[in-house]
Amino acid sequence: MWFQIFFGSLLVVLCVAEPRPCDYIDRIFRINGNSIDFPCESTKNIFVSTERYKPSSIIPMRFQIDGDHDRCFVVMNRLRSGNPVTLGVIDMTRSSCYAHIKPYPCWSYQEEGNCNAFQSVVDITIDIKKHMWVLDTGICNSLEQPIKRCTAKVLAFDLNTDKTVKTVDLTDILKPHSRPQYLVTDYSPAGFPYVYISDAAGAIIVLDIHHKKMYRVVLPRAISAGCGESDVLYLLLVRRPKNQNMVIFSYLCGNKVYGITSECLRTGKGSSAIVELGSKTRHSVLLGTDGSNNVILRYRSESELYKWNSDQPYRECNFELVQLAEECRLSTHVAPGGKDDLMYSLSSNVADYLNHTCGAGGASARLKNICKECEDDCY
Repeated sequence: MWFQIFFGSLLVVLCVAEPRPCDYIDRIFRINGNSIDFPCESTKNIFVSTERYKPSSIIPMRFQIDGDHDRCFVVMNRLRSGNPVTLGVIDMTRSSCYAHIKPYPCWSYQEEGNCNAFQSVVDITIDIKKHMWVLDTGICNSLEQPIKRCTAKVLAFDLNTDKTVKTVDLTDILKPHSRPQYLVTDYSPAGFPYVYISDAAGAIIVLDIHHKKMYRVVLPRAISAGCGESDVLYLLLVRRPKNQNMVIFSYLCGNKVYGITSECLRTGKGSSAIVELGSKTRHSVLLGTDGSNNVILRYRSESELYKWNSDQPYRECNFELVQLAEECRLSTHVAPGGKDDLMYSLSSNVADYLNHTCGAGGASARLKNICKECEDDCY
């Protein structure tokens, strides 16, 4: 099963900006597998001696920034054995050069094999009411020998209290071959929350949280034409006026990009309401949105980032370059930066991680502002 990846040791560096196109203080958060914040050294030693902590197994792939509390949530899928934390949080205000990833919301939620805890978180999103929704597949070690520890579920946390406010078991809606990968959230005009999940087995799962209902919108076979069993089904939500928000989706190896309004998903119109947004000339990775109607993407195995205004057709002539190439790094997620209205990208040497060539410290990842003109003049 395909999953995404992130990392673990965090070096916060403030970049001093002389007059340059980016008139803000650029922040770069560097992370690798060595900076999980254990409660004490003896606990860390126990995890190491029992091989429940292997820094080389850790790589972050997804994130969300909680601007109200100056923190960043980091998803670290349990792709290999030895990952003690699958959802962590970074303090974005710490002036120390060595900030660490703390388990979120606490250590007890990270216990592998405990079905009341996380098993392998693969995606998170923060909604407009400051609830964070978490997708946990329940499957660990997916790059080695996959182990289904528990059933897949979605959880919601109130970010003002860090308490769980909702848990939804996905057992009844998933098929034996299902591969849940991404989730987005939206609210109906009446204020009821809905969660949409991409199932790479060929469906969008709709969770009607208020009415405790769930159903599958089965995608036409033409959408996955040419895609293999391990392909990725990207899923984004772009916001538009008058509650005409749209869910945009596409397979990595698919030939086209599609959309369906969230209203159609809520009202059960299903696959008949899917519209084609454009054709691909190259395989593209849909990385995220700016919180409005712009989508950030890159081409497969290429690191330049482009912005596409989703009000326009999906065509290369409508793409704007927003970040130049990063050497040996690929972005795995892009999201808004909270109060500072900046866009952040999470990038890493993911290819090295997949090829076991990262070394003992695991993947080298960093979270930084997106800016085409800014060079890394940090020190």
